[in-house]
Order: sequence, then C-alpha cells, then structure tokens
Amino acid sequence: MSDHPLRVAVLGGPGTYTDAAAGTFFGDSIQIIGKSDFDGIFEAVSTGQVERGIVPIENSLAGSIHRNYDLLLRHDLSIIGETQIHIAHQLIALPGVELADVKKVYSHPQPLAQCEQTLSNLLPEAEQISARDTVSSVKQLIEQNIT
Repeated sequence: MSDHPLRVAVLGGPGTYTDAAAGTFFGDSIQIIGKSDFDGIFEAVSTGQVERGIVPIENSLAGSIHRNYDLLLRHDLSIIGETQIHIAHQLIALPGVELADVKKVYSHPQPLAQCEQTLSNLLPEAEQISARDTVSSVKQLIEQNIT
C-alpha cells in the first residue's frame, strides 16, 4: 500500500468541476494536482507525475468533448471508470454590477458552449472570452475588477 494519497490531476484545481468529479469518484483521501489544460492532465498521467486524471468526455448539452478522446488515444491511456456530476453554472459579477452593465463573460470554452443560448438571450452584446477554467475566471474578475 502506498504511503501517500492518490494523486489526481484535474483541470484548474480546487473548486473546479473536475475537482468535484475527482472527489465523487475517488473520495476525499486524494491529492489534487491542478493542470492548466487537458493536455497537461494526460501528460501528468503518462509521465507518472500522478496516478490518475479526471477529464470530461461528454456533456448532455454540448455533447462529446472530442479533444479528450484524441488525447486518450495519443497518450495510449485507458478509461478506468466514470462518474456523473450535476453542473450548475452561475453568472458572477462584482457587487453592484447590473446585468445590463456586463460587457464580457469569461469562462472555459465548455461552459460557454453549454450556456450559449442563455448568454445570447441575457447578454446578446457581451463578448464571450475563453479562459483556462471557471475558477480562474472568477479570480480574474475579482483581481482585475472586471465588469
């Protein structure tokens, strides 16, 4: 038996959806290793930096995430299991910012795709900007005082 917790690579880090999926699948006795992109997760597993990686393969709204299928084949790794988690996206703004004042929406490309219809209805003029992950988008919003 190992003398360290199972190391699991996820997109971003604590608070992300892949972090939630890792906790659901493996339980609490794991060490989360955040990566900036899906390539980094696959690389970490392939090189032995971590024992496992969690990546989304499919979403009920946006469909299959083809990039991760490609990475799975490229790195010659296998799927060992699956878990499903409920995704509940939130539109977050700084205190006092009204919906009409929102000019930019930052998020990972998957949530942007999953929320495409809602965003076009609520914020038809807002620019959608791809970011590393949802958690870093919120940090950026706060640190840069973005409206």
